[in-house]
Amino acid sequence: MGLTSILANYATLYINDEYMGLFVLTDAYKLPWIEQVYGEKDSIHLYKCLGAHLSNDNINNCENENDDIVDPTEISEEWSSFIETIINAKSAEDIEDIFEVDHFIKEMAIEYLLGAWDHLQLGHNFYLYKQPNGKWIYLTYDHDHSFGINLDRIFLGILIVDLPERLERINLDYPNYSFSDWTQSRHLIDILILKDPTRFNQAIKEIVETVFNPATLFPHIDELKKFIRPYAQKDYTPNEEGKYPGRINTLGINPYTFEHWEANSEFTSVITLQYNAYGIKYWILAKYRNVCKTYDLECDPVYLDENFKYDVDENIEFKGYDLSSYDLSSLYEQYQRTENSLEPTSTIIGPTPTAEPTSYETNSEYDVGYDVGYDAEVETEVDSEFDSETETETL
Repeated sequence: MGLTSILANYATLYINDEYMGLFVLTDAYKLPWIEQVYGEKDSIHLYKCLGAHLSNDNINNCENENDDIVDPTEISEEWSSFIETIINAKSAEDIEDIFEVDHFIKEMAIEYLLGAWDHLQLGHNFYLYKQPNGKWIYLTYDHDHSFGINLDRIFLGILIVDLPERLERINLDYPNYSFSDWTQSRHLIDILILKDPTRFNQAIKEIVETVFNPATLFPHIDELKKFIRPYAQKDYTPNEEGKYPGRINTLGINPYTFEHWEANSEFTSVITLQYNAYGIKYWILAKYRNVCKTYDLECDPVYLDENFKYDVDENIEFKGYDLSSYDLSSLYEQYQRTENSLEPTSTIIGPTPTAEPTSYETNSEYDVGYDVGYDAEVETEVDSEFDSETETETL
């Protein structure tokens, strides 16, 4: 695809000869990476962005990664000038000479196809780097929320059940969202994609033809599963004391089993600690069908065939949120009593995912600033019984 990105690999971790589990070991956008990839030693042009939408409201939410800068004035002026140019731009032509526009558009196309929502859309998990050629480039990391996992957190949020009929007007059929339904209003997205989608449409076509299609991805998923299956199974095998490898904080253990791993990496959607996760192959199939139709692409008729067969594990399949035990009128009364509280009584509602397009009213404005308490980037100090000797075995 010609995109700049970090690499990842699987690794098994041992501490004092005790098996701690299978992990994904990744590069990081740090100064040594910049030196290795771009040849720039001790760069002063790499910024990590948290809570940043690249606007005047959060211009200072991207921090320079070089801690040894003596005089920050020049760096601050460089950053401010870049953001000001971005904010004032009206079209791609206004920033083409300072920003890797095509790279950014491809990144947005990939995020849309993968159902990846945890980057610019939420203002974090990305870096901006001014390359030696003078152009800034958008770099993403932390791709765990991809393939449609926990999308209810974004488009549904934590819903107060005041008018249950409102649910019938909310479109939760995420694979069939258009890009305009999917995205938030971000200035870069507005001027580079929504205002003129020509280059974005071409990026979608290129990505679908080369990689984002079942014929390419399904065998690759099968290959990866075969490779890591023994390690994944070991992760879900308790020892003689009933403990699983690497589980120290038992309060946060996910009731996710090896059977969930097998099924969810295929076509079965499962419940998660947050909301739910589409089956990976299901998301690919459903999204592939959607973009093939939307962008009038020449696609594989095998996977466009509505009679294409796939298996779903009904024993663990997520079938929607069960409200049968809830008294909605009582919940609404509780909400009225606590409407001024910081923590109103709430519940989560949503239908079963479907690969078929359905007409609903789309709720796409999801920059609501809620604090759900999940997946925050935190540092945790753990009193451990282990010494500091560690051993990592790369697979």
